[in-house]
Amino acid sequence: MRIARILTVAALLAGGSAVAKRDETVELRTPRTTVRASVDAQGLQGPDLRLQLSDTALKGQAFQRPVDLKLSDRRIQGTVDQKPVDLTVRERPEVVEAMGTFAGQPSSLTLSPDELTGSVGPCGYNLIIERDRKHYRGTRACGDERENDVYVAIPRALEQEPASGRMAALSVLLSHP
Repeated sequence: MRIARILTVAALLAGGSAVAKRDETVELRTPRTTVRASVDAQGLQGPDLRLQLSDTALKGQAFQRPVDLKLSDRRIQGTVDQKPVDLTVRERPEVVEAMGTFAGQPSSLTLSPDELTGSVGPCGYNLIIERDRKHYRGTRACGDERENDVYVAIPRALEQEPASGRMAALSVLLSHP
C-alpha cells in the first residue's frame, strides 16, 4: 500500500513537471512549420535552437546558422548567419521595441501585452494576444509568402529576461521564414 502511494505521488509530480516544461516553451507555429524550444536559465534549447542566453550575450546555433550577439541595456549587436545585427532597444512601460538591422535587413519589432508587430529579417508580423493571454495569433509575411493563423507563445521565463535578451531571442525565432 505504501509503495502504491509513493508511485502515485511520483506520477503526480512527474505530471506537474511536464506541465511546467510545456509552460516554459517558446513556440512559433505557422501553417507550414512549428518551432519549439524550452527556455531555462541557460537559454533556449530545442531541435532548431541551441542558444545560450546571458545578461550580456546570446550565442549558439539557430536553424543551423551561427548566432553571436552581444547584449546591453539598449543595444543588440553582432551577427546571425554571419550577417550584421545592430538593433536599438527601447523599453517603455509594458512595451519593448527593437529597431535597426537584423541579419543585414531593416527590422522594427514591437512587443506589448496586446500585440507583437513589425518586421524582423525577411518576415513581418501582425499578431494580437488571444483571450487566454498566453499567446499571440495573427498573420505574417516572409517574402512573397503570406500566412494566416500564425501562433507565437512566449513563456514567463523569457518574459522575465531583460529587454535586450528577450528581443534578441524573439528576433532569432521570428526571422525564420
